Amino acid sequence: MKHINKWRIIGIVVLTVFAGVSSVQAKELVFSGVSPTSQDYAMAVVWSNLLAKKSADIRLTVVDNGTVKGLRKLAKSQVDICPIGAPHYKDATQKTGKFKKDPDKLVDAYKKMSVLFAITTSSAQYIARVDSNVKAISDFKGKKLAIGRPGGNAGRVTTALFNVHGVDLKAGDADGQYLKYGPAIEQMANKNMDATIVWGGTPHAAVENASRQMKLRFVSPDPAKLDAFRKNITNGEYYVFQKVPADTLNNAYNGRVEATAPAYFWTFPFMMAVNNAMPDDVAYEITKTFWENIKTINEASQVLSLINLDNALESLSAPLHPGAKKYYQERGILK
Repeated sequence: MKHINKWRIIGIVVLTVFAGVSSVQAKELVFSGVSPTSQDYAMAVVWSNLLAKKSADIRLTVVDNGTVKGLRKLAKSQVDICPIGAPHYKDATQKTGKFKKDPDKLVDAYKKMSVLFAITTSSAQYIARVDSNVKAISDFKGKKLAIGRPGGNAGRVTTALFNVHGVDLKAGDADGQYLKYGPAIEQMANKNMDATIVWGGTPHAAVENASRQMKLRFVSPDPAKLDAFRKNITNGEYYVFQKVPADTLNNAYNGRVEATAPAYFWTFPFMMAVNNAMPDDVAYEITKTFWENIKTINEASQVLSLINLDNALESLSAPLHPGAKKYYQERGILK
């Protein structure tokens, strides 16, 4: 459903004061989440409730469209906020990847977008059987692991990441098999596979279920190799290593997954993209409401507890919206 105007009117409250009449108009923003079960969708629901309590003139409705479809809807002004991975937004502006068939009109619209902030809740996690004795990526030599579905991004990134750790999957240093994590975990339980990659938040349902069948540990990339990894992959400047404290992991899995130190998972900023035409005061208000109530958002779930302001502006592939930038300047985060 398209906006009739840029900002839809969702309500008119008519107040009669003596002989005069006034009206209060509320702006309805539409947040296009990935899916009803995604972390960004859950985050947006809490954000919507916060705005309803705090703001007299802004409302946030949450829908789901997926990232690619959502960004296209944002380009057509059919939604107002769309989460998109930093590398994927770069693909959109360059007419590559899943956006290579988009018409030039849409590509031009992609280039007229900006960002409120980014989150890193979902990430790529390597889990291995404890009895495989894989404790670091270099230990994967001679081992068998699943690296995601055929043709997927996980295999491409894993190949690049392992390469900078001295494990050449193309040369056969390890047996990296294109396989989804569901079947891979079944093979791990039967001791026919040593590890697999999973994508998602913390806790992850598949890891939770697998931990009841076998002893597992997370295998982290070396944080010191982040720069080398970025240079070894397309759009690498937009990839980051998410640090997850050991306490968070132990609480998430009740100690069933070995976690004696922080784990690192590769991911990329999931940016909250908006059109540049969003009024500065609206961008400022919704950004401020989000971060000034981050404790409420963090407490909504273990997954959302990982959202923090420290990495909200890291490795963005689009400029900050001026309204959001004003808030960060007031906080002293930006000059």
